Amino acid sequence: MPEPAIDHKEGLLAQVRQYGLTVLRWKWVAASFFAAVVLVAAGLSFLIPSVYMAHGSIWIEGDSKILPFEDVQSFNAGTNLQSHARLLRSRTLAADVIDRLKLYENPDYMGGLPPGERKAPDPADPAVKERLVQDFLKNVSVSSNERTSLVDVSFSSRNPRLAADILNALFDAYIDMIVRKRYSASEKATEFLNAQIIELRTEIETREKELNRYGSEKDILPLTAAEAPTVSRISEVNSALTAATLDKINKLNYYNQLKAAPLGEVPDAPAGSMIQTLREQYLALKRQYANRLAFVRPEYPEMQRLKSELDLATESLQVETQNLIRNALADYQTALAKEQSLQRLLNEQKNEAYKVSGNAVVYNSLRIELENKKTLLETLSRRQSETDVSSRLKGLEALNVWIVDKADFPLKPAFPNKRRNILIGILIGLGGGIGIALGIEYLNHSVKTSKDIAATVGLPTLGSIPAFEDELRPKGPKAEFKRLFSILLIREQRDERPRRRARRRPDSGLPESSVLAGDPPESRRDGGRMELIASREPQSIQAESYRSLRTTLLVSSPPGRVKSILMTSPLAREGKSTTVSNLGITLAEANKKVLIIDSDLRKPRQARIFGIRNNHRPGLSNYLSDRIEIDAMIQPTGHANLDLISSGPLPANPIELIASDAMDNLVANLKRRYDYLLFDAPPVLAVSDALALGPMVDAIILVARGGHTPKQAMRQAKQKLDAHKLKCLGVVLNGIDLVEQDGYYARQYYKYADPE
Repeated sequence: MPEPAIDHKEGLLAQVRQYGLTVLRWKWVAASFFAAVVLVAAGLSFLIPSVYMAHGSIWIEGDSKILPFEDVQSFNAGTNLQSHARLLRSRTLAADVIDRLKLYENPDYMGGLPPGERKAPDPADPAVKERLVQDFLKNVSVSSNERTSLVDVSFSSRNPRLAADILNALFDAYIDMIVRKRYSASEKATEFLNAQIIELRTEIETREKELNRYGSEKDILPLTAAEAPTVSRISEVNSALTAATLDKINKLNYYNQLKAAPLGEVPDAPAGSMIQTLREQYLALKRQYANRLAFVRPEYPEMQRLKSELDLATESLQVETQNLIRNALADYQTALAKEQSLQRLLNEQKNEAYKVSGNAVVYNSLRIELENKKTLLETLSRRQSETDVSSRLKGLEALNVWIVDKADFPLKPAFPNKRRNILIGILIGLGGGIGIALGIEYLNHSVKTSKDIAATVGLPTLGSIPAFEDELRPKGPKAEFKRLFSILLIREQRDERPRRRARRRPDSGLPESSVLAGDPPESRRDGGRMELIASREPQSIQAESYRSLRTTLLVSSPPGRVKSILMTSPLAREGKSTTVSNLGITLAEANKKVLIIDSDLRKPRQARIFGIRNNHRPGLSNYLSDRIEIDAMIQPTGHANLDLISSGPLPANPIELIASDAMDNLVANLKRRYDYLLFDAPPVLAVSDALALGPMVDAIILVARGGHTPKQAMRQAKQKLDAHKLKCLGVVLNGIDLVEQDGYYARQYYKYADPE
């Protein structure tokens, strides 16, 4: 039962090991990215100007009811911390602080603006003022917690002293705004009462003059018993008229406050009333809509639903407010009608007294009316004094809002945090470097292992030839980046070296060529170390791999069934010529008579690999064009049981020579004389020589290079072979990583087998 768990653990470890090898393969790329990110993070941290942040906090709680005249107050600051947080970041408050401190004249503050806006801006210009306000609000940060009554406020600036001064000025301006708003209704009530008192005083002065004049003219005596009831009735009506007048004034004052109050802010609204409930719903929906509007577009269904609910709540609140205003107006009109009715009754009583009573009745009636006017004046004066005291509280604290912590003096810059930025740069560089290394490997759409071969073209891997250690992991960043660019550019690697101009042989019409100019492509890839390694280093991993390929060929088919094998590759520089020469050596070592035919009449390499001059003896092109004897072009290679037919001079029409009957006859003749014929043919995707030669041989083997041959090229090569109905035995994979192919065990085994 525990075996699956063990297998899973081993598979996981193998995968982790594979990732580690991938990162190691691209260590210079990962290290370069890591260094670049850390340097950028450190550079920005030290180059960006330091920004200091001053912090402070204020306490906000419910109203403190210390006055007995709250009926004239209409603003309740409340404990809605979100509303206060929005108010602290209002444009009006920002403009007030800018004007108080004249920040447009402060070079430290203006230094944070764009260069074009730093020189003596005109604060009266609306555009300049708007830019100043926007820049101010960018530096203000407000946070609140509904569980407490504290609101934390901070301001950022490049000057620490300026940051503290601005934050303290912001607190002062905020408290002044709260006081102004809180007692605006008291100011309006005071203005109204002042006007009423002035009018009443003027009227009292006029009545006193009339009373004095009337008493002097009539020589008034004390009332008789018959005149007293009349005067008493006039006194009662006058007292009722005074109360009615005071009630009318209060209701008119309440009506004016309702009309001037903002939406939903009703004076003396009892808790749990309809208007209070509607206002709470309105504020909640408005806050919810504003918060979501910062992240969601207005046309989204959810936002449209919230907007509909907000409009409905606004409409309901407006309707309820209008109902209250109409009720207040009706109450005022009722009080006014009552006052007017009592005034008419008083006039009637006075007229009756004038008719039936003497002068004393008239005099005392005037006196009583004057005393009632004075009583009314005293009441209004007391109310005016109370509201005047309320309006004078501007110089005091805002009752329910006070500063807990004034702005501190920031000792360390809040931004940039050099230590944190460098640490983040290290983490990003490390993660990004590993990610880039793995991403490069993912982008490398080339065959790397036998599993890739089977998944790409469905062919078996006949042999896997390991690459040299320095070829797999090039030393130095230059070689690694060069390899990276070749992967990212996704282009076929072709030999672009020019060839020397060939001279024409006068007798055959073929160009005469000795050794091609420059190093051949494959020799440039591995430095020539793979050439003839089967005989030069027989104990090496590569030589053993070629012997393994020989064993696979010998046991995979019955004797005599596969004698002629054509080696080709999808693209150039895949190592087919090296594979042909080393395979020929290993077959010869197995006492097989082997002949290598260099059928690449465009870029031959076999003569150079075996150290034979290509023009020393006639080659394949001479035979196909001049019909020379076969024995004349067969050359010994210096290895027992191994001969070579070189390409000969390069012809102008290689495909016609390869596809000729002479070539077919040559293959049939040589198969009777040798155990194995190995044909070195050009790449199948570059030219059609291999496709033309394919029907003449018993089998075809594709040669690919691990980590370089694109999978798409392998598919196209297989499709071409299938289209021409050519038999492909399998694939020889060159330049593989043993760890990717078989894990550490294969490498350890081969190292163990190497002589010390």
